[in-house]
Amino acid sequence: MGGSTWVQNKIEMFEGELVIFKRANSPNWYMRVYVAKERKHYQKSCKTKSQYVAMEFAKAEYRELQSKVAKEEKVFTIELITAINLYFEEEKNRERRGMIGNDWLKKKDMYLRNTFMDYFGADKKVNDISNKEFELYVDYRMRLCRRKETIRQELTIITHFYKNLLLKKGYVFKLPEMPEFKVRKKDQAKRDDTFTLKEYDKLVRFMREWVKPKNVSPLRNPVKSYGKIENQVKQMNEMELNMEKHRRVLLRELILIASNSGLRCPKEILSLKWQDIKLRKEEMDGMYGTNKKTEQLVSVIQVDEKQKTGSRVVVCLAGIYFKRLRQYYIDEFDYTPKENDYVFTEMFGRRKGDAFDKYALYRLWGELMRDAGLDRIKFVPYHLRHFAITQQILNGVDLLLIAKNMGNSVNTIARHYEHIDMEKNSRKLIQRRNTRLEMANEVDW
Repeated sequence: MGGSTWVQNKIEMFEGELVIFKRANSPNWYMRVYVAKERKHYQKSCKTKSQYVAMEFAKAEYRELQSKVAKEEKVFTIELITAINLYFEEEKNRERRGMIGNDWLKKKDMYLRNTFMDYFGADKKVNDISNKEFELYVDYRMRLCRRKETIRQELTIITHFYKNLLLKKGYVFKLPEMPEFKVRKKDQAKRDDTFTLKEYDKLVRFMREWVKPKNVSPLRNPVKSYGKIENQVKQMNEMELNMEKHRRVLLRELILIASNSGLRCPKEILSLKWQDIKLRKEEMDGMYGTNKKTEQLVSVIQVDEKQKTGSRVVVCLAGIYFKRLRQYYIDEFDYTPKENDYVFTEMFGRRKGDAFDKYALYRLWGELMRDAGLDRIKFVPYHLRHFAITQQILNGVDLLLIAKNMGNSVNTIARHYEHIDMEKNSRKLIQRRNTRLEMANEVDW
């Protein structure tokens, strides 16, 4: 800075490590410190014309910088939102190279943006997250998460975020200290977060009226508002109203099929095409607690290899819903679905011919749960899979068959639904045999 013409009234402090100065084009004082570890100058306006006030301000700022350096914190860094955007670009490159799957990529990005960043704030500097703040964050998640094993997965994402971006690019010097915690048996994954039989029955009955065209209002009242407060209620035009009616039909059939098949929702079920579905009639005994033989329409669903657990065949009693949906396309649109068409196809708007929009699905789902009064827990479409598995276990289906049908290991099903299996078999614990009859039948020598 020596002979520069834009520097005036330069004052050095702390043996030249801290400099305050004026610029020719500004009446205010500025401070400047060289951060040796990062090989950069830290410069900031003192926002005052007073030399004395500027010196005191610069000294306080200098002490804070020295404290950061002593604690091995970065002086020059970036905001959390910028870091997450950079990390997502890096992870997209890893996905293109086949290092991670698209599902895992989306899950990491969703967690970092909607949970991690939501807690700390988008403008939070990445090196300003102290160990204490991080510990408080983990405690917050422990209180919030029903399944404590979720926390382990989240810490894995955070560790990778720090190691592969923040540390690698030099935005921080070290990882935050990960607080230790133990997942007790009672906190392990347990799938009791699904519909009860009464709640499911209530949902099915409510949808019978909900899908009727006469009951679809041109005023859409979403669970979440559309941007501005005044846009809470949306007035739909004719095309939007017809699209809403159609989507309600799709959602009802999707719910019925998912709750019987256990297909993962939304990805597996929305990817279905008509060529993946085969129907067959079967005579079955003992259906619904009767001793009569009844003819059932069984659906055999081929899940493609691109899905989470690869290719598998799912057999379930959802044939009547597939048949009804196919007939709906014929009756309502005079269109016979082709083999390569999506089972759940948009018939209006710019997505016409494409699969049911998943964002529209989630919006409609939220409105349906609200209007049906199903608010015991925050129900999501994935609960339909849990409902299907729970009912299969209570129906006495072998765990191996359930595991193959669902695309899971037997151990996973047994671990997550152990309490359901116990409930099914608890009757055996309280049954008593006829000991008097046994004694009467004994033969003495």
